[in-house]
Amino acid sequence: MEKNGIRAIEDIGLVGINVRLWRYLAVLYPTRHSNWRKYAFVLPVTVMNMMQFVYLLRMWGDLPAFILNMFFFAAIFNALMRTWLVIIKRLQFEYFLRQVLVLFHSFRGASDERERKILQRAERDARRLAILNLSASFLDIVGALLSPLFREERAHPFGVELPGVNMTRTPVYEIVYLAQLPTPLLLSMMYMPFVSLFAGLAIFGKAMLQILVHRLNQLGAEGQSEEDRYQMLVVCIRYHTRVMGYVSQLNDLVTNILAAEAIIFGSIMCSLLFCLNIITSPTQVISIIMYIFTMLYVLYTYYNGANELSLENHRMAEAAYNVPWYEASIRFRKTLLIFLMQTQHPMEIRVGNVYPMTLAMFQSLLNASYSYFTMLRGVTNT
Repeated sequence: MEKNGIRAIEDIGLVGINVRLWRYLAVLYPTRHSNWRKYAFVLPVTVMNMMQFVYLLRMWGDLPAFILNMFFFAAIFNALMRTWLVIIKRLQFEYFLRQVLVLFHSFRGASDERERKILQRAERDARRLAILNLSASFLDIVGALLSPLFREERAHPFGVELPGVNMTRTPVYEIVYLAQLPTPLLLSMMYMPFVSLFAGLAIFGKAMLQILVHRLNQLGAEGQSEEDRYQMLVVCIRYHTRVMGYVSQLNDLVTNILAAEAIIFGSIMCSLLFCLNIITSPTQVISIIMYIFTMLYVLYTYYNGANELSLENHRMAEAAYNVPWYEASIRFRKTLLIFLMQTQHPMEIRVGNVYPMTLAMFQSLLNASYSYFTMLRGVTNT
C-alpha cells in the first residue's frame, strides 16, 4: 500500500494510534527495512512465555503461586495470540483498513453537519479509549514489575525457569530481572492495540448506523418530492448494504480469537477467584483483585462495543419501520418493504460465529466463571 494511503489511515482517529504502533513494529505494513522489527518484538516475548510454562510445571504443588503465575502465562500467551493473528492475517487486516478508509471518507464528505459531528464524536471516543487502554496497561504491568520488591523471597515479576539453572542465584536473578524491565512497554504495545482497534471499529460501525438512522428520519420531510424521497431511500439501502458488509468482515477477522479469549478469560477468572479464597498475603490479595478488574475491563470493552453496535442496528430497523410509507407511492412502498426485510438480518459480532457478543453474553460468562468457582470452593471445603 502507498505511503499516502497508510498515512491517511493513521490520520483516522478511530484506528490511528493502534495502526501507527503496529506499523512501527512491522506487524502491519512491513517493509524490507522494517520487517525485522516484528521478530525482534515478538520472539523475545515468545521465549519468555515458554520459560513461564516451564516455571508453571515446577510450581505445580504450590496452588496459590501456580494460579498467579498461570494468570501471567495466560495473559502473555493471549497477547502473543493476538499479535500472531494480525501477523498471519496481515493482508486481510490491511484490506479491511482500506475499506474503513473509503467508508470513513464517504461519510465525512457528506454535507450534513450532524453526520460530521457523529463521526467527530466517534473519533474522539475511540482515540480517548486507545490512550486510556495503553496507559492503564502500562501502569498495570509496572505494578506487576515492582511487586517482587515487596516479597520476602526472591522472585521475578513474571516467573520463568530454565532446566538446570537456579534462577534465584546471583547474577542470574539480576540478569533476568533486568531483561524483564522492558515488559511494560512491550506487553502494552502487544496486548492493548488489538482491544482498542476492535473497540474503535465497533464505534465506527455504531456511528455509521447512527448516520443511517438520521437519514431515515429525514425521509418524508416537508417539501420533498416523490422522486427525491425515493432516491434518498435507495441511497440509505446502499449504505446499509455497505455497513452490513463492514460488520461481516469485522466479524470474520475477530470471531475465532474472541472465542479463544472467552475460554481463557473465563477459566482464569474462576481460578483467580478461587485463589483469592485461599491466600492470606495482603500483597497477593491486592494483586489478584487488580488482575481481576483488569480482565473485567478488557472483557467489558469488547462486549460493550459489540453490544452498542447491535443496539444501534435495532434502532436503525425501528427508524426504517417509522418511515411515513403511507404518504408515498407504490414503488416507494415496495422498495421500503424489501429494505425492512433486509434490516431484520442481525448485524452483530459473534463469539466463534456461535453466540452474539452482547452484554447479556458478558453476564453469562461471568456467571459461568462464578459457578465454577463456587463448585471448586465446595469441593475443597468438603
